[in-house]
Amino acid sequence: RAGAGGDRPVPPGFLFDKDAYANIGSQYDTGGPQAFKRLSLRLYGGYNHMAAGDVNAGADYFFELLEVYEAEGYGTFTGGYKPLHGGYNFGADLIYQITPSIGVGLGAGYMRSSADSLATFTDEDFSVDITTDVMLSAMPIRLGLFLDVPLGGKLNLTANVGAAYYLGLKLDATQGLDYPDDSWQSMNVSGTERSGLDIGFHGSLGFEYKFTPTMGFFVEAVGRYAKLKNFETVTGISEYSGGSPDTVDGKLYIVTETIGTTEIDMFTIEETPPTEGDFREPKIDLTGFSLQAGIRIRF
Repeated sequence: RAGAGGDRPVPPGFLFDKDAYANIGSQYDTGGPQAFKRLSLRLYGGYNHMAAGDVNAGADYFFELLEVYEAEGYGTFTGGYKPLHGGYNFGADLIYQITPSIGVGLGAGYMRSSADSLATFTDEDFSVDITTDVMLSAMPIRLGLFLDVPLGGKLNLTANVGAAYYLGLKLDATQGLDYPDDSWQSMNVSGTERSGLDIGFHGSLGFEYKFTPTMGFFVEAVGRYAKLKNFETVTGISEYSGGSPDTVDGKLYIVTETIGTTEIDMFTIEETPPTEGDFREPKIDLTGFSLQAGIRIRF
């Protein structure tokens, strides 16, 4: 019935708040552009930095030797060893959202760092060019927990923690000596054979700007701990100008030698475990960080 004061008739059984009624479409329209997306794909790439401590210790032998010679008054040299650190990485993560802010993801990537070094040693009428090329690469398979925290507007704070299995770990290191009479020699060490689980851990922090509800651009810094064991077996190849190459398969070690009062390290390949001398097995240390950017697609 009509109420006093000009109230309009209200049909029996329909009691509602007019503001809630006005918003009912946005509250329940799960097919709209603001709907919660369960899956997303991250594609990224950027700069990668590895510690590679033992790899550098074994690969810079000749450069350390030149420093000893110069310190003791035997000749001079220019140039030097450039440590293996910087490189690149890229990859992808498929993420399933448990809630709008928390997701679990599985990803795969590729990381590679390399360095080339050159030095020239001169002593009266003798000179030699010393070169070193070193490369370290791996394919991490990652499992992680992803966090998105809205900061207002289209900006999110992002974080990620997880573990990775490093598949396809590879080391390739070559040392060369080039003489003025065009004679030369080179020593190469390459390793890929693994045993056991190569597990590391990582964490990241970054920002995402969402262009649309389904696509965003992100930047992030990633920290990584991945100090892996020695290769099961490596191959060493020594080549000489005018001669046939020599090949040896065995275990990779770092041996410390004392020249004068200075200790220097070098790679050596042994077919049987050494029982004398200062030998140790190197760690293949991928620990480091990445600075990367990419896109995230929600669907």
